[in-house]
Amino acid sequence: MNANNGANIVKNYYKNNSKIKMEVYDKNSGKILTITDFDKGTITEMVEFHTNNNKKLIATILKKPNFFGIKNYFENGKKESEGSVIYDYKKQRLIPVGDWIYYNPKTNEADSIGHFFSDGKISVLAEVERIDNKKKKMEKIKYFEIKPKDTLKDSINWEVKRIR
Repeated sequence: MNANNGANIVKNYYKNNSKIKMEVYDKNSGKILTITDFDKGTITEMVEFHTNNNKKLIATILKKPNFFGIKNYFENGKKESEGSVIYDYKKQRLIPVGDWIYYNPKTNEADSIGHFFSDGKISVLAEVERIDNKKKKMEKIKYFEIKPKDTLKDSINWEVKRIR
């Protein structure tokens, strides 16, 4: 099967009339782009690859149907970041939530923590805590102030105020 206006080749694998795996390849180079595993229609693992065939992203289901743990990697194979996401099946996109750890590309040591606010539809990087090696302490950089606007309704409206 072709996808992305013929630029990609998609291979679907089935067992007992249920999709268990999908692989996407670049049509021109033949290189693998993604592998997605399924269990009864729910994604259980997603793997994306860099053009050099090193893993770019590994997403593993933590709580069905759409809460995943993610690890991102630089092209050289070193870990770039890790955290959690909600997968929006309708829009086919990952929405970062909670705390994320970011790694220094040279030392591969954790050097900052990003705090994401999400209501399940949008995601905002609210603040980052960085390790200041000279001062030997954490430095907090706040980007957004987020608070509930109206909690008396059935659904909460959020007020997001940009600080930086």
